[in-house]
Amino acid sequence: MDALAYYSNPKVQAKMLEIAKDREIAGSSEDGRFFSRPDTLVYPNDILERVRKGIVAFHCSVETWKNPMQLKSEIGKVEMNELRKGFDFIIDIDAKAKLEHAQIAAIKVVEFLKHYGIEPTIKFSGSRGFHIGVAGNAFPSKIDFQDITQKYPDIPQTLANFIREAIRDEILEALVEFEGGVASLVNTVESVSELSPYQFIDIENNWGNRHLFRMPYSIHVKKWLISIPITFDELKDFKLDMARPENVKFDTEFLISKDGEALKLIRNAMDWGAKLKKEEIPKKEFTGGVKFKIPATHFPPCIQTILSGNFPDGKKRSLFTLCAFLRAMNWSQEEIEQKVKDWNKDLPRSITDRLLNTQLKWHFRQSREMMPANCESDMFYRGIGVCKRNEFCGKNPVNYPFNVYKRNKKVKNK
Repeated sequence: MDALAYYSNPKVQAKMLEIAKDREIAGSSEDGRFFSRPDTLVYPNDILERVRKGIVAFHCSVETWKNPMQLKSEIGKVEMNELRKGFDFIIDIDAKAKLEHAQIAAIKVVEFLKHYGIEPTIKFSGSRGFHIGVAGNAFPSKIDFQDITQKYPDIPQTLANFIREAIRDEILEALVEFEGGVASLVNTVESVSELSPYQFIDIENNWGNRHLFRMPYSIHVKKWLISIPITFDELKDFKLDMARPENVKFDTEFLISKDGEALKLIRNAMDWGAKLKKEEIPKKEFTGGVKFKIPATHFPPCIQTILSGNFPDGKKRSLFTLCAFLRAMNWSQEEIEQKVKDWNKDLPRSITDRLLNTQLKWHFRQSREMMPANCESDMFYRGIGVCKRNEFCGKNPVNYPFNVYKRNKKVKNK
């Protein structure tokens, strides 16, 4: 692709200059090297001049500034807050294996925002994902009697985390359905540490000052595709050919929102963030780093219910959960195989031997450690009627025996 020829298109220039107003601009070369910051784009020739100097891709800040050229690396928080005019909310979704995974996640994000009365704008990132945009005017000007501009990056971080958690199960279920099963989904990536959709896609939540995203209509230097705005219907049926330079259309807007349409979202997200308590999964060692087999008597209620066979649906999901959980409890391959086969025989409608053996072989081929799904997963616990939480339950079923152990240790030491 001839970058200069592409950026010489007046329609491309006009769209890029629309989004560039009051934003810091950063350009990168074909080898990924970023040019010095800050920079701005005001006139069409500004774009061409930078392309002639070697810039191929353009990025811009989510923040808008009174004077972007006053930004500098050593600028302090107070000075930065004084310069900041506002910020937009960009939900950056990237796939780790397949673009279709990011497409699925993006659809769920858009549907979630629409449920809140928000009509988000969408664009293809140019590579492995999509950007969902909500313009700054959709949010209130003040939060807790303070200008919202002073609460960056806390606000977008809270919003991103709120959305990530709210649609976690929906994304995972859709990914499993798309791949035709849990094991098939896990096989799409090299490493999985827990059964979470964010092992396969990422919704960025690490926001910082001067945060950048790829500008609409910018070239992606690795793919040589264009980061194009698309409609929701185009997202559902997205194909990479749509982002080839010769196919680019200019009839879809990005970062256009109605005033105040995100008020309910931000209120709910802030309430959620205020109540959130971080909980770490403890290490699977008791003392001295010595691992040993955890007996079934110490298993959590959900696993006990699965082992009893007393649940109406979800045999395949339960099989996957059992294998992952028993491995985490340091059971041997022979012990797991025997336990699972005995469990299957007692089910009202057992899993076929072929499927059972396929699942077992797959689990034992995995050299990596893999956690079962977290407890908040409706798809794996509440959804199949096995969640029976008590005081020892934690974020993941593997917490349970260690929480029991810690409680018993405290009682013993009294």
